[in-house]
Parts: sequence; C-alpha cells; structure tokens
Amino acid sequence: MLRNYQVAGAHRVTEALRRAHSEKFDLYLVDYHLPDGTGIELCLMLRTFDRDTPVLFVTGTSSITETQVIIAGAQGLIRKGTSFVDELPVRVSQLVNLSESTNC
Repeated sequence: MLRNYQVAGAHRVTEALRRAHSEKFDLYLVDYHLPDGTGIELCLMLRTFDRDTPVLFVTGTSSITETQVIIAGAQGLIRKGTSFVDELPVRVSQLVNLSESTNC
C-alpha cells in the first residue's frame, strides 16, 4: 500500500549534506548527476554519518551500474524510462517499510 510522503529537495551535494546533518529522513532519493559532484560521492559522504537511512539512486545515465551504487552504500538503482513511474513508488515503499521494521 502506498502512502503520502513528504518530500524535501536539494539540488547540490553540499545542500543535501547540510540537510542530512540537520534533518531526519526516511529515505534518500539520489540522482547520479549533480552540479557539484555525483550521487556516488554524496552517498559515500552520507554513509560517514548515517549508515541506516536507505539510499535509492534514480538516473537516466547508463554509465553507472547497480553494483557501483551498492558498493557506495545504496540499496538500489532505478533507471528513468518506461517503467520508472510504476517502479519508483513500489521501491520507495519497500525501502521505507523495511527501514521502519528494522529500526523498531
């Protein structure tokens, strides 16, 4: 079952890190291409102080693999495309529910 989520955005690695330090999130949804770095770099930096919050990559690029995002500490990768609209809410729901059940 899908629920309504509150969403907070950040357009740069530096802004995302600042918000992650000062706010609590249930999930980080990360794009690979960011103006001041990559999603991989962001994920690695997030993992230095937040090892528990799930990270899900969303990208249109083919230059990144699921293995790379998992090595960086993420839980998966969704490619933008025809199934993106159907897959995104399911994956978000799965990761948030799993995170909530393991943090109880």
